[in-house]
Amino acid sequence: MPVRIVDHAYGKSSVRLTKVVRHADRHDLIELNADIVLHGDFIRSYTHGDNSSIVATDSMKNTVYVLAKKHPVDSPEAFALYVADHFLTTYPQVSGAEVNLAQSTWQRISVAGKPHPTAFASGGTEVRIAKAAVHRSGNIRRQIQGGLDDLLILKTTDSGFVGFVRDRFTTLPETTDRILATVLSADWTFKDESADFNRAFTRIRTVMLEAFANHKSLAVQETLHVMAEAALDTEPAIVSIELRMPNKHRIPFNFKPFGLEFEQDIFITTDEPSGQINAKLQRS
Repeated sequence: MPVRIVDHAYGKSSVRLTKVVRHADRHDLIELNADIVLHGDFIRSYTHGDNSSIVATDSMKNTVYVLAKKHPVDSPEAFALYVADHFLTTYPQVSGAEVNLAQSTWQRISVAGKPHPTAFASGGTEVRIAKAAVHRSGNIRRQIQGGLDDLLILKTTDSGFVGFVRDRFTTLPETTDRILATVLSADWTFKDESADFNRAFTRIRTVMLEAFANHKSLAVQETLHVMAEAALDTEPAIVSIELRMPNKHRIPFNFKPFGLEFEQDIFITTDEPSGQINAKLQRS
């Protein structure tokens, strides 16, 4: 039976990089995890084992380290674009490059009330993310995205869930006061590469967390919408934003067998299963 390849791409994933920028009075620490995908004229490698157009994935890995040494990593968005541009300008057989970066969070250790110039502590699981996609032709020639991932947030009240469908499969009780916890992931798309990426990240992250804290939630869906809308209202450099907010349940403990009452105080922490709440908003 005749077959043909309808799409193909390849790349290198999980290229981990630590960069130390040594100033006279302090060191700056940057840690990134890079994924690279290349599109182009590589089909004969698949059909005939002809690798004459293949850029080795080991070369992709080395490229990240060399470019990080030669170029400032002032923001993950700008560096992702720099790396993606490199593959298009260096290799004519490459028609498109996508670079995804995840930047770890590090905070300076405080010593005697002052930030230490060369010692750091992990800021937790949260990572800042960025994606640059560059293509020689097509509808999307250059696209830059920023975002964050794996940020655990929680509020102990001002959250409820009532009025949902009830049928023979429903056991969940309605509540007007519950813990709302989620692991926030968000990515946003910039209008162009002229944006101040660091400023945008700080502003968007701040307003989303403020909206989460202040909003009296009738559903995770509603809270997600309020957070995304606040980001679009605050940062004119972005055209759309997508949020993912799994519902990480805190379930009231049943004290009845022990002759005690639940008083919104003791909960069972669960990770799985979890509700998956996603939405993408863009300017109309």
